[in-house]
Amino acid sequence: MARKITARKVVVVSFLVDLLDVITNLVVALLTGSAVVFSEMAQGIADSIGSALLVQGERRAARPQDARHPLGYAREAFFWSLLSAVAMLIFGAGLSAWRGFEQLFDPKPLETPLLAMAVLVLAVFTNGYAVSLSARKLGLGSGGLRSAFESFSQPLVKGAFLRDVIGTFTSIVGLVAMLLYNTLGLTVFDALGALFAAVCMAVGSVVLMGQARALITGRSLPADNVRELREAILADPMVESVNGLVAIYAGAFEVLIDADLDLREDLNTTEIEAVLDSIESRVRAIMPEITRVRVLLNSR
Repeated sequence: MARKITARKVVVVSFLVDLLDVITNLVVALLTGSAVVFSEMAQGIADSIGSALLVQGERRAARPQDARHPLGYAREAFFWSLLSAVAMLIFGAGLSAWRGFEQLFDPKPLETPLLAMAVLVLAVFTNGYAVSLSARKLGLGSGGLRSAFESFSQPLVKGAFLRDVIGTFTSIVGLVAMLLYNTLGLTVFDALGALFAAVCMAVGSVVLMGQARALITGRSLPADNVRELREAILADPMVESVNGLVAIYAGAFEVLIDADLDLREDLNTTEIEAVLDSIESRVRAIMPEITRVRVLLNSR
C-alpha cells in the first residue's frame, strides 16, 4: 500500500489540510480573539501557499527537455521549494510573531476558549494524518525515514513533511497553552503559544532554505552513496578503473553522474552502452527512490 503513495498525493493532501486549517482557524480566531488560533491560521495560509508552490514546481519540473534546456527542467523543483520556504518565513512566522507580541503587550481576554481548544484538537488530527502520509512516502527506501530525510532527494515530499510536523507540534503546544489559560486565566500563555509557533516556523523555513540552496547549487549525493556507486562500477568486468566520479541531484527524483572511466580497449559501441545501462541499474539499486539517471561517460 505504501508504494502507491506519490509525491503529488502527499503535497495535495498537505494542501487540503492547510486549507481546512485556514478556514476553521480564521472563524475561531475571530470568535475567540486567540493569538494561538490566529498563529495556526497564519501557518495554514503559509503552508497553503507553500503547497501550491510545490505543486507548481512538480508540474513545471516534469516538462520535457527542449532546445533551451537540453537536460530538462527537473531542477526547477528546487527553486519552487525555496519559494515555499520563504512563504513559511514571511506569512507563517511573520504574522504569528506579530499577533503574539500584540497579545503579549496589549493582552485581551479570550471568548469561549473551549472553542479554541476544539479547533486545535482538530488541527492535531488533520496535520497528524498528513505527517503519517509523507512519512510513509519518505520511509520507502531501505534506510528508513531518518536516512531519507538526511539525503537531499524528494524535496517536495520533505517540504510537506516538515510543514505538517511543525503544524502538528504547534497545534499540540497551542492546545497546552489554551489549557493553561483556561485554568489560570493568564493571557500570557496565549501570547507565548503564538510566539512559539513563530519560532518553529522560522526554524523550519531556514532548514528548507538550506536544503533548497544546496540542491540549486549542485549538491552531491551522500559520500556513502558515491562510494557504493564507485565500488559497484569497478565490479563491472568491462571497467578497468574509475579515474573520477561526480554524482549530483539533478531533480527531485533524478541523478546526474559524470564518470571518467578506463574501459577495456576492445569494447564496441554496444558494449559501451551496456556499461551505461549497468551504471544506471546500480544507481537505482543503491537509491530506489531515484526514477531517472543521466550518465555522462568519459572513457579512455
